[in-house]
Amino acid sequence: MIRRLRIAAGMVALLSAGRLFSADLQPAPGPVIELPKFEVTDSRLLPPQEKWLYAETPGFEILSNISERETKRFVRDFLLLQSVIREIMPGLTTGQVPVPTALLLCGRGKGFDEFLPADGTVERYGSNQLFFQSPERAAIVVDFALSELQLDNDVRVESDPYRAFYAAYFRFLIRRQLSKPPPPWFEEGLVQLFAATEFDRKTIVFAQIGDGFGAEKIGDFNRLLHQRALLPMGDMLSPQPRQRGTFWAAQCYCFVHYCLYGLNKKNQQAFIRYVYRLNDEEPTEQLFKECFGKTYNQFALDLRGHISFTAGKKIEFRAKKGQELPEPPPVALKPGTDADIGRIKGEVLRLGGHGTSARNHLIAPYVRGERDPRLLAALGLDEKLAGQDARARKFLEAAAAAKVVRARAYVELARLRLDEARAGAKDGKPSLTPEQVAAVLTPLFTARQQPPPMAEVYSLIAETWAVSALPPQEDHLAVVLEGVLRFPRDMPLLLQVTLLAAKRGFFERARELAERGAKLAREPGDKDRFESLAAAFSTGTHSTPPAEPEKPKTLDAYILKPRQP
Repeated sequence: MIRRLRIAAGMVALLSAGRLFSADLQPAPGPVIELPKFEVTDSRLLPPQEKWLYAETPGFEILSNISERETKRFVRDFLLLQSVIREIMPGLTTGQVPVPTALLLCGRGKGFDEFLPADGTVERYGSNQLFFQSPERAAIVVDFALSELQLDNDVRVESDPYRAFYAAYFRFLIRRQLSKPPPPWFEEGLVQLFAATEFDRKTIVFAQIGDGFGAEKIGDFNRLLHQRALLPMGDMLSPQPRQRGTFWAAQCYCFVHYCLYGLNKKNQQAFIRYVYRLNDEEPTEQLFKECFGKTYNQFALDLRGHISFTAGKKIEFRAKKGQELPEPPPVALKPGTDADIGRIKGEVLRLGGHGTSARNHLIAPYVRGERDPRLLAALGLDEKLAGQDARARKFLEAAAAAKVVRARAYVELARLRLDEARAGAKDGKPSLTPEQVAAVLTPLFTARQQPPPMAEVYSLIAETWAVSALPPQEDHLAVVLEGVLRFPRDMPLLLQVTLLAAKRGFFERARELAERGAKLAREPGDKDRFESLAAAFSTGTHSTPPAEPEKPKTLDAYILKPRQP
C-alpha cells in the first residue's frame, strides 16, 4: 500500500524540483560437463545468422536493425530521458532487474511482425510498440518502419515510435516499483501522461495537451475522443475491463489528466484518496461517490467537458541559469554476435508465446558453435520450461561453471540437484548427506549474491535443510531468517521457515516466527494458521520478533562444517 501510494503521490506532486531544475562464493568444482547434442535434420528449420547492431547500457541490452545513425539518436534520447526522470522523479528509475531489459528497434522488412503476441491480442497495424514482462525479465519492441497506425473503427493516425517507446518504458518503470500490478486504468492513464513528455537538456514540459485541433501531438485524448461516446465509467475503472483498446486508453488518460491537473487540481486529493482505498476495497460506484462526491454519470459529464475544452496546468521545468542536463555519454555500437542476437531474440519470442521459434533462435547459434555463458544459461532455462530436465541440467551446469551472472540459472540448477538428491529418499525422511546439501546450496549461495534478491533462493535453502540427514544448528538458520527479513510479507516463505524451525526442534524460534506471521498476515486464512502455530509453540513467555541475523560469510562455515550438538 505504501509503495503504491508513493507512485500515486509522487506522480501527483511530480514532482518536486530536481537538482538542476526548479518548479564471494564460487561454484564447487566438478567433472567435465558434456553438453547436449542437437541433431539438425533440416537446416531450413533453424533461422540463419542475422545482422543487428548491439549496445549495452546499465540495465538494458539494445538490438537494432534500423540505421546506425538513427540507433545512435535513439540511444542518446533514451539516456537523456533517464536523466530527465531522475531530475523530476528521483527514485523512479532505481531498482534492480534480474537480467537486463531487452530493447529491440525494428526497421527493415517484417522484423516487428515476428514478435507480435501469439495469442493475437495485438493487431499488426494497431500498435507500433510491444511490452512483455515475466518475473525475471522485460522486453520492449518498437516498430520504426510503420508510418501510420490504424486504430479502432478505421481511425488512422501518424506513427510516432519515440512516443510509443516512452509509453512502454514508463509502463516498465511503474510495474518495477510495485509488488503487484496497479489498477489497469491507473497504469494506462499514467503511462499515456508520461509518454507525452517533451524535453531537452534545458527544459522539461509535462502534462501538456494539444487543443484537439490542428497540429496536436499524436495520442492526445481530446483528439481521439472528440466525436466518440465515452465508455461507462464502471467499465473503464474495472479491474478487468472488457475493452483495452486505443479509446479505452485515451479515456484513462483523460480521467487521470483531469483528476491531477484539470480545474486547478481540484480533484487531486479525491483522486489520491480513491487510489488509496482501492488497495483494500472493490471499485464500486459507492466508493467512487464517497471519494469524488459524484456518481459515475455526473463525473462522465465533467470528462466530456474536459475533452471539449481541455484546461489544465502544464508543468514546466527550466534549468537554473548556467546549468543544464549533461550530454549523455556516447554508447559503443557494434555488430551483434550470433550468441547475443539468438539469446535476446529467443527470450523475447518466448515472452510473446512463440515457443518453437524461441527455441530455434536459441539453438541456432549453439549449433553454429557459440558457447557464450549467457547463451548457455538461456538455453538451460528454456529447456527447463520445456520439461527437458536432463538437457537443462547440462546447460545450467556449464553456465554455472563459466560463472554466468544470472540468478535464475543457479536457482533452477539447485532445484534440479535437489530433485535428484531427493529421488532416493524413503518415506519422506530427511536423508540428504552433507555432500548433497552442499551441492544444492552452492548455486543457491551464488544466486543469493547476485541481483536482485529472490524469495525462491531462501525457500529452496529452507527446503534443503528440511531434508538434510545432518540436523542444522540454530545459527545455520541465519540465511533463511535473512530471507524472512528481506521478504517480510511473503507468507509462504515465512510459513516454510516457521515449520523448518519447528521440525528441527527450535520451538522458541518457531513461536517467534509464527507470532510475526500472525501480525503481518493480511489474509484471514494465513492469520489463523500462524495464530494456531504460535499457540502450539507457546511457552507462556513473550518474545520479540527475531532481530536481523548476521549474514554468513562463507558457505563452508555454515554448510560443510556444521557444529556438533
